Amino acid sequence: MSPKVERRFASWEEYSQEFSTNLKNFGLFIPGPSQVKVREKLDVEIWLPGSSLPVPARAEVVAAFPAGVALSIENGPEILKQLEGKEKNLKSAAPPSPASPAGQDEFEMSVEEVTEETQAEPEPEKPLTEAEKQQEAESDSGETAEEIENRVSVSGADYSNLFANVRKLGRMEKIKLAKRGNRRYLSILIQEGDRQLLRFVLQNPHLSSVEVLQILKNPQLTTENISELARNPAFAQNDEVRYQIVVHPKTPLPTALSLLISLNQRQLSVIAKSKNMRHQLKSSALKLVVKRQSDGF
Repeated sequence: MSPKVERRFASWEEYSQEFSTNLKNFGLFIPGPSQVKVREKLDVEIWLPGSSLPVPARAEVVAAFPAGVALSIENGPEILKQLEGKEKNLKSAAPPSPASPAGQDEFEMSVEEVTEETQAEPEPEKPLTEAEKQQEAESDSGETAEEIENRVSVSGADYSNLFANVRKLGRMEKIKLAKRGNRRYLSILIQEGDRQLLRFVLQNPHLSSVEVLQILKNPQLTTENISELARNPAFAQNDEVRYQIVVHPKTPLPTALSLLISLNQRQLSVIAKSKNMRHQLKSSALKLVVKRQSDGF
């Protein structure tokens, strides 16, 4: 008998984020630690917000991380069709949110609590405008990021000169560096605090946990930026990145709660004792601390 896992979406915003990132490509990310193995076949239950029944599916584990597992859904087109039909029916009926399912771990919040809290979250970043899309397209033509780096570094041997030269670059040149530039230039661009540039920095293949921690301190960071970082397996494996995502005030509550269980005892204790943390997050962290102590964790 195949193992069974489930993915419950507390809000339509959370579902939309997962759909645009994974589901539309017949993938699914299940947050939280798991004992499943790569290539293992699973029975999956996908619960949409407010639904009394899940959409069942079969999936194969394609990657496993401390923060969760990535799945490839079998018969993807048919599953998406079922999800779209159920979404349409649920939204048209607009039923009240159901209570927490039986068997939910004691440190997790009910769907009503999650929904209530996330309503107060900052609005996610808006999609690119036509002008911004045009800028992005134009940034892929002409001089390459490497050529821009070589040109800028000629008169920027020391950091202060390099910083000044990067700040003087045109919009298209900065976008190119954000998308393909090396880490030295990424650090400078992150300090600019430009919200659009941050979008492109997050796409950069050279981005490391060092820059991610720098980004998480940027006041221009959006809820959508944080959600994108949380879904990236490469960064979700870093203890400090996970912790900073959990405690960030702009992190959607469902995302913070899904990562909470992967934090260590020290980090959980800090959250539980913090006076500035959201009540639901503090309460869940405290329950985890007590549970681990009783289990001898």
